Amino acid sequence: MMTKRSKKTRKRMSLQKLRIEVDHIDRELMSLLNRRIRLARRIGLFKARNGQKIFDASREKTLMRKLIARNRGPIETSELSSIYRIILRTSRRHQRKVRK
Repeated sequence: MMTKRSKKTRKRMSLQKLRIEVDHIDRELMSLLNRRIRLARRIGLFKARNGQKIFDASREKTLMRKLIARNRGPIETSELSSIYRIILRTSRRHQRKVRK
């Protein structure tokens, strides 16, 4: 027979395992975001050398369409769009930094 205490301990351990997994994913996301920004900076240098503007509305619209089409949830389209607007804005900011 399972006691209340052992049930509670199991739940706590289960929550701990889930949080550990989330922490692992957060580390992966951080690594990928930093990798993406490093690439954005290289793109910024390329654009500077070739006289191209930093903002490319067509490229960003195409990227957003692709991301939205690939999204299978549970993240909502509006949430995904918000996240990527921040990522793209940050990427442009880093591209500007390397031009100075």
